[in-house]
Amino acid sequence: MDLLKSGQKVNIYFEKDGNLVEIACVINTVFDDRLVIDLPQYFMRYIEYLAVGCPLTAKVFSKLGTVDFNTVVISSPLEDEFSVELDYNAMKLTPNNEIPVVNAMETLNIQIDGEVNKFRTFILSTEFVKFYSDRTFQVGEAYDCEIVFPKSYGTINFRGTISEVDPVYDNEYTAVYSNMTEEDRQNLLYYMYLYSNNFD
Repeated sequence: MDLLKSGQKVNIYFEKDGNLVEIACVINTVFDDRLVIDLPQYFMRYIEYLAVGCPLTAKVFSKLGTVDFNTVVISSPLEDEFSVELDYNAMKLTPNNEIPVVNAMETLNIQIDGEVNKFRTFILSTEFVKFYSDRTFQVGEAYDCEIVFPKSYGTINFRGTISEVDPVYDNEYTAVYSNMTEEDRQNLLYYMYLYSNNFD
């Protein structure tokens, strides 16, 4: 399910003269890498703060909840359109109260020497997965991976690179995602917003 759509209300936040400024806008078009936003009539008073490369915080209101992400302006409002970058890794959704939250546990399959090895996850995020393993991994090792969601919610595939070995618990590892398709990333986001992990 797409969380960002044309016509949704989006508020952008930035600092002006030491104050946090909020501008209520509307999403015009959603692209893979950016949002085109319709600004209100009074936006010209903030023109110097909406220049290319200026950082912003965007808050989009969806029926699933409020989507927050940090971004930068990639197209000046003096041009034909006002655009901000769309970074899925920076997105976070605060679900509405009516969204069900249940305990869930995902299976992480890692291809090692031609064989599929199964591991148990304990933290799932938009950028990485943390998992338990009795097998020893080294930082920098990369593998083809698959996360299997419970209750037939599908799978996502990616290249996982070991980025951290827990300094206290040596059987806990972190793998960052790469080579994930846009469809799988959307499925990951949707799954994360509806379900929470068991934390041991």
